[in-house]
Amino acid sequence: MPFAMTLARRGRGRMAALAGLMLALAGCGAAVAPEPVPVYRMSDAPIGSTLRGAASDLNGAWQVAEAYPDGPVAPGDRVTLQLDGQGAGVARIVSQDVARLLPVKPAGPGRFEVEGATWWLLWVDDDFRSAVIGEPGGRFGWIMHRPGAVGYDRARAAREILDFNGYDTGALAPARGG
Repeated sequence: MPFAMTLARRGRGRMAALAGLMLALAGCGAAVAPEPVPVYRMSDAPIGSTLRGAASDLNGAWQVAEAYPDGPVAPGDRVTLQLDGQGAGVARIVSQDVARLLPVKPAGPGRFEVEGATWWLLWVDDDFRSAVIGEPGGRFGWIMHRPGAVGYDRARAAREILDFNGYDTGALAPARGG
């Protein structure tokens, strides 16, 4: 005689108890859906990294003026780059007086791999005083300037570059006081 029929003969109480146990056990293996990752860029928009200069032209101190939430840098963070001409080196990020050193690997002209994430140099001005970094999938991006070298025209141009590359500039968070 099948198992279910045997249980049915012994009473509905045991069947209900077994069904409840099976549901409880099934719930133990259920995976929790991961939180969706915010994306700040339209995926169908064209995007490109700049070929201007060598990676080492980015060396030195930078201040993050605006950034998307939950990226590798936040508005107000200080970034110091030490890269060779191809883009290998280190990024030092100081956030709220806590420093992190991140290895940087070249991934093509104007493209870098940092902690498993792709950083693209979307734009830099002629004198390397302002720059825009973005992740091509749109998970993060930021505008940075050399300390004391913020210029209205360059800040506006940086936002326009993000917009041109399909990023939602309305989601950018500015640094305090900037």
